[in-house]
Amino acid sequence: MARPVNGDPSLFSDAILSKFDVQTKGIFNYEKFRMFCVQVFGTDEVERHEWRVREIFKLFDANADGILNDQELYRCCNWIRAVTNPVHVLLIVDVQNDFIDGTLALRKCGYGQEGLEIIEPINRLLRDGRWDKVIYSQDWHPENHISFFDNLAMRELHPESKITKETAKPFDTVVFSKPYLKQILWPTHCVMNTWGAELHKDLLILPSSERVRKGQHPDKESYSVFEKDADGSSELEKILLAIGGTHLYVCGVAYDVCVKTTCLDGLQMGYQLAVIDDCCRGVKPDDVTATKKLIIETGGLVACSNRILSLINEGKRSLEMAHHAAKVISR
Repeated sequence: MARPVNGDPSLFSDAILSKFDVQTKGIFNYEKFRMFCVQVFGTDEVERHEWRVREIFKLFDANADGILNDQELYRCCNWIRAVTNPVHVLLIVDVQNDFIDGTLALRKCGYGQEGLEIIEPINRLLRDGRWDKVIYSQDWHPENHISFFDNLAMRELHPESKITKETAKPFDTVVFSKPYLKQILWPTHCVMNTWGAELHKDLLILPSSERVRKGQHPDKESYSVFEKDADGSSELEKILLAIGGTHLYVCGVAYDVCVKTTCLDGLQMGYQLAVIDDCCRGVKPDDVTATKKLIIETGGLVACSNRILSLINEGKRSLEMAHHAAKVISR
C-alpha cells in the first residue's frame, strides 16, 4: 500500500486526484466520487453499475457521514491507484495434451465438452493482447500420485470411505487414511516429463512467458495454480509480486476444477480477477454454470475474450473488478 506523501494523507490524495479532472479542495462527497468514476469507467459502465458505485463509496465512508475525510479519502485513493495503474497478467491453466487429446481429454468425460475449441481463442488473446506478463500452468505429477486410479492399491482407505478398493472406478471419490484426504480418482494424467504433460502443440508460447508446475507432491492434490510449496510460499504469487501484478485474467481447463480453484484463490488474495469464458472448457456443464455463479458472487468478472481485449488494449475498466478491489482495500 502506498504511503502518504511526507506523512500527510491529504498530500497523497491530492497527488492521486490531480491526475483527473476532479476538484480536490472542499468536501469529497458522493457526487464528486461519481464524477470521478464516470471519468475512469465511462458513463455507460457507471449507469449500468450505479449500485456498485454507491457501494464502493460506502466502503470508504467509514463513519457514514456522506463525506470522505482525510483518512477515508487516503484509503479511497489507494483504491484509485490500484484501479488506474493496472498490471495485466494472463494465466493459461493446464492446456496440456492429456486434457485435450490424451488420457483425461474433456471429450472423454461424457458431457460433450471439447478442449480443442479454446486453443484458437487463447492464441488470439496472446497475439492481440497487450499483456504485461503471460503465465502458463502445467499439471506435473509423479508416477505414484495419489489422484491416479491406477495407484489406488498403493494407499489404505479410511474406514469412512463409502467406496472400497474392490468397487472403485475412475472418477469415484474415496477417502484415504494416510494422508487423510477425500480424493477423486482420475485416470493417470500429466505425468512429469511425458507427452501428456506437455503444453498442446497448437498453443502459442510467448518467449517472455513464465511457467508454473503444480501437483508434484505424490500425496497432495493440487488444483489451484496458487498451490503452496513446502515452505508455505506460492510460485505463482512470487511471480505476481515480483512484477506488481494487479489484474489477473484466467483461462484454460478444466473450468469447474483447476480454473475454478485458481480463480477463487486469486480473489481471496485480493487480485482483481476475470475468467475468460469462451477460452475455458470444463468437465460437467452444470458444474461450469455453478462455477461462473460462484466466481461472480466472490467478486470476479466472467467475460468473453472480446471484452477482455477491450479492457487490456483500450484502457477500459471494469466496475465489477474494481468493486472487489475496494472491498479488499477498505478492510
